[in-house]
Amino acid sequence: MSHANRGMAFEKLLDYTNKMYENAGMALINKRPTPVKIMGQNSRGMIHGYLEKPSTVDYDGVCKGRAIVFEAKSTKELTRFPLGNIHEHQVEYMRKCHKCGAIAFLLVEFAAHQTVYLLPYTLLAQYWEKAKNGKRGTKSIPLQEMDVYAYQVNKGRVPVDYLTVVEKVWSM
Repeated sequence: MSHANRGMAFEKLLDYTNKMYENAGMALINKRPTPVKIMGQNSRGMIHGYLEKPSTVDYDGVCKGRAIVFEAKSTKELTRFPLGNIHEHQVEYMRKCHKCGAIAFLLVEFAAHQTVYLLPYTLLAQYWEKAKNGKRGTKSIPLQEMDVYAYQVNKGRVPVDYLTVVEKVWSM
């Protein structure tokens, strides 16, 4: 599976989850399109293009009157989440949204374990700053630390019931 498509199954599951949330009137969460400039098409129908600008995050929306923004990542790593899987502009966008009062977080799927964790922006920012400042051993978040500091997202009323965690963490 290519680097670009490794999280597609996870994103499809989130898209389905978000549709279920919408149908139940619980939240309206949208998948943000990646800004691509189409340059043309060859004789075999292959489309050529490039990213116009860095995207923000994968999803945004509203739940109980609160703005929600989050990035979703999947990793095949067994014991850690590499911070190289997320980009500086995505963390910066979450920071700005958090500062404006939005609920901002990162969802991480450990595909091999079939587990999903929610990291609030404030926790992600701590790991990000350590890595950015070159602190040794901080290029990833160990799974053991996810178990302690992040929130495991379980299957519940929907396949990836992250709103249950959001409601608990942000007292909604």
